[in-house]
Amino acid sequence: MFNLAFQTKKLKNGALVILIQKPDYVQSLFMCGFGVGGFNIKERSENMVYENKGGCAHYLEHQMFRYQGEDVTDLFAKMQAQTNAFTSYSETAYYFYTTSEIEKPLQLLLDFVQNLDINAESVEKERGIIASEFAMYEQNPEMRLIKELLVSMYKNHPLKVDILGSLDDIESIQLEDLASFYRRNYDPKNMVIVGVTGKNLDEVLKEIERIEEKYPSKIGERAVCIFPDEPKEVARSKYSLEMDVVQPYVGIAFKLERKENIIDCLLYDLAFSIWLDAIFGPSNPKYQTWIDEKIITQICGAEVDFSQDHAYLMFYAQTEKIEEFKKLVDSLVQNREKIDPIVFESLKHQSQARNIRLLDRFEGLAVEVLRAHINRYDFLESLQLIDSLDTDKVFEILSSVDFSQKAEVMILPS
Repeated sequence: MFNLAFQTKKLKNGALVILIQKPDYVQSLFMCGFGVGGFNIKERSENMVYENKGGCAHYLEHQMFRYQGEDVTDLFAKMQAQTNAFTSYSETAYYFYTTSEIEKPLQLLLDFVQNLDINAESVEKERGIIASEFAMYEQNPEMRLIKELLVSMYKNHPLKVDILGSLDDIESIQLEDLASFYRRNYDPKNMVIVGVTGKNLDEVLKEIERIEEKYPSKIGERAVCIFPDEPKEVARSKYSLEMDVVQPYVGIAFKLERKENIIDCLLYDLAFSIWLDAIFGPSNPKYQTWIDEKIITQICGAEVDFSQDHAYLMFYAQTEKIEEFKKLVDSLVQNREKIDPIVFESLKHQSQARNIRLLDRFEGLAVEVLRAHINRYDFLESLQLIDSLDTDKVFEILSSVDFSQKAEVMILPS
């Protein structure tokens, strides 16, 4: 259906290579990803349990851009390639893209992620940069609202900890913390190499195999993230703080029951996303009325996340009419009306179109393929889940969810 050529191979050192050919494209993107991120605060490896500081994965990502004493970004630029990286709650990835030859930047990518080149001086230098990044996010009211909603929902789950960690974490992380974290989690057994290119896949695979021959695995087994027991109840039902804002911000979150099966997670996520588009967006005829009555403003939204270790739904807005917004959200959640079939079909076609467009966005495609492997599901099959949904199935999913655990956060003008 999607007309993509995939080539997959597990290498001798345990690394997995996933190559995707885009015929006639001159651009190439290669990504090295690891199944480690903000959630890896407590982990088990080689029958030992390790406690990492919050933000360790993110701090290490910043430090990785040194190789043989040089800035990796500059080295890629000399090869006519651009590079970047990201850390999420469950993965860290490094990648480059180029319209030129791939051999030299591919060699550099695989070399720098598999060679830790840091010292006490570089760690200390980065501390101020990350602390400034943390302060910037803390002063952003929308980001702060989401952060406080997560803290309100979760008592023990690492979702309550910022991906950057706390300010205390940032100030206390040392060289050995990062080196130990690297040794456990950046082994080839935990690495996925994703390539999206117009080049010949057989030749690309041979080149990757050649480079990886010098990087044998050094661990017996992969580190496993340990999630603490989490109560059903929210950690705090109401919370407010003051910031330098003109209008109040209000967020309402519902702590939901997680789904153990990854396909159920994807299906519930998709069903809720379509429902939110239908009832809390321009597809709903009442949406303009809410704007006219100033119950919501241009700054508003909703998001859902179903995972094997957590699940939640949240609504947020900047509004003077806080109580009216709360009543609106309660009404939407309590009623859970069936989506109009015409609206549903329109949103379903939009979702299918987004899936098709994703296949031409190299970065987005590589990230989703990486994420699918880390979470152990078939990427192409996940794109077709939308075909299994109709209005009755969406209503069935919505009706099966318990919305009793609610948390409210307000940011008020100081």
